[in-house]
Amino acid sequence: MLELSEDGLRIVEALVNAPIAWQSPAELASALGRCPEETTDLLATMDADGWLSAWEREFDVVVTLSVAAASLLRLRLVEVGPDEVPRWARPGDPEPPSPRAAGVFRAERAAGLELVVDPSASPEQEAERAEEMLARLAGAPDDAKAATKGMFEGLPGPTLLIGTGLSPWPGPGDGRKASCPACGSKRLKASMYCLYCDRWGLDHLLRGEPAPRPRAVRDPRDDARRREQERQARKQKRRSRRTEQVEAERHSKQKPRRAAS
Repeated sequence: MLELSEDGLRIVEALVNAPIAWQSPAELASALGRCPEETTDLLATMDADGWLSAWEREFDVVVTLSVAAASLLRLRLVEVGPDEVPRWARPGDPEPPSPRAAGVFRAERAAGLELVVDPSASPEQEAERAEEMLARLAGAPDDAKAATKGMFEGLPGPTLLIGTGLSPWPGPGDGRKASCPACGSKRLKASMYCLYCDRWGLDHLLRGEPAPRPRAVRDPRDDARRREQERQARKQKRRSRRTEQVEAERHSKQKPRRAAS
């Protein structure tokens, strides 16, 4: 590598002071107060001498310091701002401050989520509901107790609890107000129970309702046949449109001949 000239030192200084580690010839010419042609010739000489690295972008060319130049000048790349823009830094320059995180709690009380409203009932309210339920069952007749107990006897308990392991609780949801964010308000199997909307796949037995109708399984061959029919229809439509266009062009060419005769 040849020794830097005074103009070369000014190019290095402009790159170090630039808001981003690479610059175009026009930007460097503006920073140096030189004409673009003269600056481009200087950059080409420095590139040939190993001081710069250049690469082409979609609309222009940019240059930056080469690895050898940065090592010789003891410069380093740092990332500045929330977008972590790379810039050149001198040996004595301090490290740029880390970007501040957005959307987080800084206060200790707020970080503990003490101010977040919980839509579910508090433990005290749940305990009161359980006590009220026990009191109603205790005052109910014996035949009502037996009927309530008999509804659950013989039914297999749910083994798949929907809502466990969701982060954040109760789940992302699908944007519909009537949709449960945990199970999506979908039909549950007999072994499934949703922890959020309190639904069980055998709820219809407890309510004395008939079992929901099973969904008809669609034959994949029917879907493939329907897609093929739609494709053929689109193809025929394009063919008809092309035929009409050709006929229109032919008639437009024949009209001047008839007028001349």
